[in-house]
This record gives sequence, C-alpha cells and structure tokens, in this order.
Amino acid sequence: MKRFATISTTVVLLLLLVGGAQHKATAQLSVQVSYQTFYDELEPYGYWVDYPEYGYVWRPDVGPGFRPYNTNGHWVFTDDYGWMWVSNYSWGWAPFHYGRWFYDDYYGWLWMPGYEWSPAWVCWRSGGSYYGWAPLGPQFSISVNLSFGRYNPPANYWCFVDRQYIASPRVYDYCVGVQRNTTIINNTTIINNYRHERNVYMTGPGRRDVERYSRLPIRSASVRDASRPGGAGFRNNNEVAVYRPRVNRDNDRYAPDRVQRFNRDQRSAIADNSRNGNRRFNNDNDRNGNNIRGFEERRQQQERMMRGRSADANNNRGGFEDRRQQQERMMRDRNADANNNRRQFDERRQQQERVMQQRNAEADNRRQFEARRQQQERMMQQPNAEADNRRQFEARRQQQERMMQQRNAEADNRRQFEAGRQQQERVMQQRNADADNRRQFEARRQQQERMMQQRNAEADNRRQFEERRQQQERVMRERQQQQPQIERRQESGGRSGGFGGFRSQPQQQQQPQAQQGSDRGDRGDRGQGRGGWRRNG
Repeated sequence: MKRFATISTTVVLLLLLVGGAQHKATAQLSVQVSYQTFYDELEPYGYWVDYPEYGYVWRPDVGPGFRPYNTNGHWVFTDDYGWMWVSNYSWGWAPFHYGRWFYDDYYGWLWMPGYEWSPAWVCWRSGGSYYGWAPLGPQFSISVNLSFGRYNPPANYWCFVDRQYIASPRVYDYCVGVQRNTTIINNTTIINNYRHERNVYMTGPGRRDVERYSRLPIRSASVRDASRPGGAGFRNNNEVAVYRPRVNRDNDRYAPDRVQRFNRDQRSAIADNSRNGNRRFNNDNDRNGNNIRGFEERRQQQERMMRGRSADANNNRGGFEDRRQQQERMMRDRNADANNNRRQFDERRQQQERVMQQRNAEADNRRQFEARRQQQERMMQQPNAEADNRRQFEARRQQQERMMQQRNAEADNRRQFEAGRQQQERVMQQRNADADNRRQFEARRQQQERMMQQRNAEADNRRQFEERRQQQERVMRERQQQQPQIERRQESGGRSGGFGGFRSQPQQQQQPQAQQGSDRGDRGDRGQGRGGWRRNG
C-alpha cells in the first residue's frame, strides 16, 4: 500500500509539472523573440556549432578560465525569484537565463538555447562549510526530472565557496580549486527545494541560512524589466534590470548566419587525449596535489585550433532538420506516454474512489444499523425515554436562558463600566483643560506683570535721566551767573596789587594761575575758580 501511495504521489507531481510546463514562463509579454534573436544577438560574442545531439549550440569567445555561473558575475537574492545570477557580460541576458550549458572536451563550454526564462538554471549542494552550484545540462527537464537525484552534474561542473561568501560581489575569487570538487561532493547533499512557481524555475539555499552563516543581513533586490538586451544591471538601490522576452514556440526554421561544422573525428581524438590526460592528472594529484594546468593547456590548444577553422552556415542544415524532426517525434511519443500515464492514473484514481465510496457506504450502513439497534434497545429498556428527553430539553432550555441572562447582565455591566470609564475620561479631560486654561491665564498674568515692571523701570530711567539733565542745566546756568563775579574779582585784585610800586612781577606771574583757575572753574571746579588767586603783600 505504501508503495502504491508513493507511485500515486509521484504521478500526481508529474502531472502537475507537465501541466505547468505547458504555460510560458513569466516574462515580458510585450516583447517576443525567437531562436533567431539568440543566433543574431550572440554571434558577435562567439560562434555557433552544429552539434549532433543538440543542434545549434553557441561557444562564447572568452578567456580560458571561463565557467558559466562563475566568471564575471555574482548572486543576488530577489523578492520574487530567490537567488538570481547577475552577469557582467553584455550577452549575459540570454545564456544565463535561458537554455542549458554543457562541457565538451573539444570545444569547452557550450550553450544550447531554450524557451523558458529562469533566474538561474543551476542546481545547488550544501554541506560542511560550503555552498555549491552547477549549471544544468540538456539532460535535465522539469517535466521529467522530479528531483535532482535523477540528474547529477559532473564534478568539474561544480563551483564551491565558503558559505559566508555566497552573496559576495566577487564570489569567483572565493571558489575552491576544481581538484577538490570530488571530495566536497562526497561530503555535501543536494538542496532539493526547487520550485516551479508562476512558470518560473527557482531554487537555492534559504535566505535565513545564508544570513546565519554569513552573519550579515541579506538585502532583497527587486526585479525590473529592461527594454533592450544587455547584462543584468544591478543598481545601488537594490534593483536588478533584466531583459527577459518571451520566446515564441513556432515551426519556422531558424539558423545562424555562420556555423562551424562539427568534426566528430577530431573531437573523438581530443576526447581520448583528454581522458588520458585526466588519468595522468588524477595520478599527479594523488602524488603532489597539482592543479589542472595540463588540462587547461590542452583546452587552450583546442581553442586555438577552433579559432583557425571556418564554417559553412548551410552544410549540415538538412541533417539538423532531420534531427529536429526526430526530436519532435520523440517529444510527441513522450507526450503520448504522458497522456497514457494520465489516463491510467485517472482510471486507478477513479477505481480507488469507487472502492472508497463503497467502503464508506458499508461503514455508514453499519453505523445506521447499530444506531437503530441501540435506539430499539433504549425504547425497550426505557419506556419513559421521551419524558426524560423532555425534561432534559427543558433543563437545557432553562440553562440556556440562564446563560443568556447572565451574558446580558455581563454585557450591561460592561456597557455601564465603559460608560463610567468614558465619563471619567471626559471629567479628566475637562479637568486637564481647566488646568491648562489656568496655567495659560497665570502665564499671561505673569507676563503682563513683567511687562508692567519693565514699563515702570523704563519710566523711572526716563525720570532719572530728565532729573540729571535738569540738574546739569542748573549747574550750567549757575556757572554762567558766577562768571561775571569772578571777572570783577580778578579786576579788583589787579588794581589793589598795583599800590606801593613793588612786587609787580610776582603779581603778573600769578595772573595766569588765576586765569587757569577760572578755566577750571568753567569745567565744573568752582572751588578752584574762587580760590585760585591770592593777594600779594
């Protein structure tokens, strides 16, 4: 039974995911593009290869150390989509949010276009002190892979960092060496929390877990639609501008203008050399822990060889069309299988419902029979059951009345209490208002008293000033009145000093002194004015 329940749950999830996959991903509905847009927009930044398994795939013209969702970008936590990869490449709007990435021993990292938009087509691992993520390959499909346990990216796909650096703008600087990936993978587990909400694929570690390990708050950014292609613009106000048009699903035949022809023999030779080199590389790592320089040199050599090649855009278009038709047939077969599975599931579900309904009906019949039997027994054993019921009913009615009366009384008490409380509040408000009025009146009265005191002081100052002025005027008038008397005294003193015909010289010397005394008397020294001369002899 448990096995059947597990299978049923799995089929239900499959049907839900298949139904959700039929809708377009949430995108800019006003902007619609096709695969031709991918071919034209990405052609200046790399070249297209006609790959046997996946059709036209794109290889970016970047440095040898390039890794998708690793180089020249960082993670940002958004309000609506969780963790989003923000790329600094001008072409990052397409390869990191549509389609899938995979690694080829001859070409390196290649991107296959896709129809649905996502903040990042990656899967995550967690364990120990590490977070890790890896690009999802073409083998992963939302409608088929119900859990990441059915899709395991190779070890060299993964990038691991210490948990505290997952939100760093330079997260690439903290990635551990690829040679340690296998050890870390064995000590971590898949974060199997992916969601397909609003037709958008989302996954990643929890925000609170990241805040706990990084000891820093994770600011959530809002997503804004950009009007033209370009790198995701991350602004200081925590806003991410993303160009995410809706990709049309039509039957038109699109193709890049220039395509490199796939060389299976050369790729096989390179793959054999790469496998041998990887074995030597692993042995060297076991001995001395060297990094992947040998593998990187071979990959750089492959890139130089590919740059010297030229492609013909129309050589293998017919073969690609055959493969595309074959893939369409496979998809139709898969859809037919899915429809058959749905029908079988519906039949089993309906059968289970019928069985459950029958069981419920039998259980209801048993309960009803038992109820009737017990009722008959009670009727036989208790002739006065109806009277007891009436008494019980009356008792319950009276009890309900008492409860209603009690509730009404409590409601009246609450209303009275509330009315008394409101009255007290009004009285307190009135008292407070009266106290405020008294305080304001007292403040105005004190202010008026201070103004009156200030006015009185100013009047006293004016009176004192007027008195001093009048006194000074009286003093000046007295001086003016005394001036003729002083002059007469000086003249009489001069005449008396001339008798006897002697000591005339000293008298002449004293005249300036008398004059000086008179001058000082004019300045207010009246005592010196009157006593500033003396008689000679």
